[in-house]
Amino acid sequence: MKPRRATAQIAGLMLAASACMPAAAGKTPMAFDVLAVPADVPTHVLFTCTEDTIARFSDTSSSWPKVTRRDVAAGVLESGDFPEKNRTGFRMRIERPQGAVQAKITLKGAGAYFVDLGVDQAMKELKSELDTCIASQPL
Repeated sequence: MKPRRATAQIAGLMLAASACMPAAAGKTPMAFDVLAVPADVPTHVLFTCTEDTIARFSDTSSSWPKVTRRDVAAGVLESGDFPEKNRTGFRMRIERPQGAVQAKITLKGAGAYFVDLGVDQAMKELKSELDTCIASQPL
């Protein structure tokens, strides 16, 4: 193969590959769900259950960073750098307005190049652990 032709082919392949990159950028795999929370369970109890669960997950997997934001008054708890786009691992946000009977959970789970770390399965495990913790709380 002639050097110019090889160079042109390589350049063409690089151009094609770079065209795919913007499509992947910002497409963090996410899962959304709602957790039923009895009205008599205070938000701080929900958040304590969530922190404990995330800490246990974090102890067994480096993909689960610990809680980084807890604002009971606003009803928001987050793990990892939740608002950031380009982070690896699982990052979670749970929102519960005061007195609400449900909490909205958003889970992000991206590896290198925005590969899905299994957000759907991780959400199931998170919800299961939270349900168990909330049910075991003395009222």
